[in-house]
Formats: sequence, C-alpha cells, structure tokens
Amino acid sequence: MLRYAILGLVQGVTEFLPVSSSGHLVILQHFFGLEAETSTLLDVLLHFGTLLAVLVLFRKRIWKLIASIFDRSSENRRYLSNIILATVPIAVAGFLAQDIIESAFNSLRAAGIGLLVTSLVLAGVKYLGETTKGMKSLTWKDSLIVGIVQTAALFPGVSRSGVTISAGMVRKLNPEFAAEFSFLLMVPAVFGATLFKVWDGIISNPAPISSQLALPYIVGTIISALSGALAIVWLIRLLKKGRFSFFAYYCFAVGATVVTWSFL
Repeated sequence: MLRYAILGLVQGVTEFLPVSSSGHLVILQHFFGLEAETSTLLDVLLHFGTLLAVLVLFRKRIWKLIASIFDRSSENRRYLSNIILATVPIAVAGFLAQDIIESAFNSLRAAGIGLLVTSLVLAGVKYLGETTKGMKSLTWKDSLIVGIVQTAALFPGVSRSGVTISAGMVRKLNPEFAAEFSFLLMVPAVFGATLFKVWDGIISNPAPISSQLALPYIVGTIISALSGALAIVWLIRLLKKGRFSFFAYYCFAVGATVVTWSFL
C-alpha cells in the first residue's frame, strides 16, 4: 500500500511540474519491482487522478468551453477548436506507435534519456524573449505546433508539461496561459488513454490484475489527484516568478544518474 501511495504522490507532483511523471514512475517501478504487465494500467490510473485535479481546478474554464458549443461564444469556441486540433497529433502517434511506447516504458535507460532531453528543453526557455500572447491571440499554428511537440511526451522521461509549456512560450504565449493550455490539452489525451486501457485491460480481459491490488490502485489514484492539484498551484506561482527553467538542473541530474545506473 505504501509503495502505491508513493507512486501516486510522485505522479501527482511530477505530472504538472516539468520533470516528467512517466520517467519518475518508470524509475520507481523499476526499484519497487512492479511487474510490467500491471505497470501500464497503473500509469493510466495515476494519470487519471491528475486529470481529476485539472477538471476541478479549471472547472470554470472547462464549463465555458463546453457551453460555447451551444451558446456560440466565438472566443471560447475558437479556443475549444484549438484544443481539439492540438490533440490530433498525440492521438495519431499514440495509436500508431503503441507497441514502441509500451516497450519504452519498460526501459530504465529510456526514462533517463528522456529526462536529459527535458533538461535541454527547459534550459532553452530562459533565453526566450517577450512572451505576452493570451487566449485571444492563440492561432491554429500555435496549437498545432504545441500538439506536435506533445507527442514527444508519449515516451518516458519527456515531460508533457515541460515540452508543451516551453513550446507555447516559443510561440510567444505568456507563461500562465501556456500552462493553462498545456493542462487543458491533458484532458482529452489522458481521458482517451484511460478509456483505451480500461477497454483493453479490463473489459476485454476481465482479470488483468490481482484483486489485492484494487485498493492500492485506488489509494494511489486519490493521492495522485490531491498532490496534482497542489502541484498546479505551485507551478503557476513559479511561472509568475520566472523560475520555470530551474527544473532543468533537476532533470539533468536525475537523467544522468539513471542512464549511468542502467549501464552498471
């Protein structure tokens, strides 16, 4: 139970901070000795916990986006269209490269390399110029580029929040809005992955995990949701203070250590 509680805490904190939740989960699962067959389903459940955090904290924005379908609010409807457009690349890539992705999640070395890539991306953010664009200035090109970059986060170690927020800032989105856009992009991506795994791992295969793991999985998911909500609030404060690229040092240290360890 303690192991899964720790995994939930790590997922919640690292999903939104730009340090790669998937990379940390692969590393912890390796040292905890969790079986690969249950790890993928566990990853999805813990991500679902962080999805709940987004739905609660951004409920007002999400409601406006849903309402725009019926009330013809051009601004919110355009924002919703951009979110849908940015989701297409990861949906296509996730479907076509499913086997490669699941293979990468069983590799400790892949997680370390992904963290090194994340560190390079974050290190480059501090050299960007003025970033002032908000929702009204968001274009379809901005959305598509952020969406394409998001596909890199399908591999462990590459931080989804890190690369998407960075991509948004490269496109001159202000940091707070880039973070909001990144978190809202998580909703369809994680929801889709959850549905797929529930169908593939539970409905089509009624006994994918031991009944003894049911409660630990639930505990991990709840802790993931609570710690994720706190991490979102903290990250937005860090973005306001211009400390986003600080995480590059952490990712480099962990990534280098893990890659070195994988060769021993």
